[in-house]
Amino acid sequence: MSTILEQHEKKRRRIKLNGVFYASISSASFGFSPLFSLGLLAAGLSGFDILSYRWLIAGVVLMMYAFFKKKRLWLNSFDEFWKVLLLSALRSVTSVTLLIGYANISSGIASTINFMYPVIVTICMMLFFGEKRSPIDIAAICVSIFGVYLLASGDSIVVDGGNTRLGLICSLISAFSFAAYYIVMKQVKADKIEVVKFTTWIMMLSAAYFIICSFAVEGRLTMIPDGRSWMNILGLGLWATMVSNITGVKAIRRIGPTHTSILGALQPVTAVILGVFFLNEHLYVRSMIGITLILIAVSVVVMHQKKR
Repeated sequence: MSTILEQHEKKRRRIKLNGVFYASISSASFGFSPLFSLGLLAAGLSGFDILSYRWLIAGVVLMMYAFFKKKRLWLNSFDEFWKVLLLSALRSVTSVTLLIGYANISSGIASTINFMYPVIVTICMMLFFGEKRSPIDIAAICVSIFGVYLLASGDSIVVDGGNTRLGLICSLISAFSFAAYYIVMKQVKADKIEVVKFTTWIMMLSAAYFIICSFAVEGRLTMIPDGRSWMNILGLGLWATMVSNITGVKAIRRIGPTHTSILGALQPVTAVILGVFFLNEHLYVRSMIGITLILIAVSVVVMHQKKR
């Protein structure tokens, strides 16, 4: 009997360790997004070009994966169709505003502000959906707002040739739209749609939106100019998008959404480190304190939601 219990305990620990590993890969891989994106902007591609290729490559590879696994991708009803249509639009707004943030302020700070979305979800649930106000949540919200103030008023946020106000506003919009994505998903029960089918449709519809925008605004979709740009495109579409999404799903199944969200703190941390070492960005004490306060506030909110 004790042997069976020991084997069960070992299996449970192994599953949990696997979940921590997948969550770490998911958040860290997404933290590479600004490095690849800014490399493509420097090569002359527009924001619409970058996002078109990013979502198209990720979507096509995921479709191939679904075909190999014999998963059905057809939407079963109009109800599923309008849900993925709405959610893909919100996801697209998040992508384009975050990219504008990367181009105008420090990419690590833009990523940290975007990471505030669990705090914004909590604010919206309290204000619009009657969720009980908690002193712990309110304190965490105040701490995160103060953290943003420190980031916005520090020298680390400035990049050469960037519009700091535009970058800050767009980064905040990306956080709000990402929060809206999760709120809407829960409210309309879109999370009941099979994961691979749902994610594939989100990616392909997002790609379609940006391809249309590329032709509407610029008259064409810019071809990828060289091998280095192809490496950045593949890194962005596969590593920072598809791998991040798949490992995130695997992590949630093993350790749950709460611990996966907390380990998501590796995303802004990765972006900050890569920005300092590869993008010539600077990090001063004021900004470090702001980033730390936001990471702590988000972790407190997520843990408190689990307890509730």
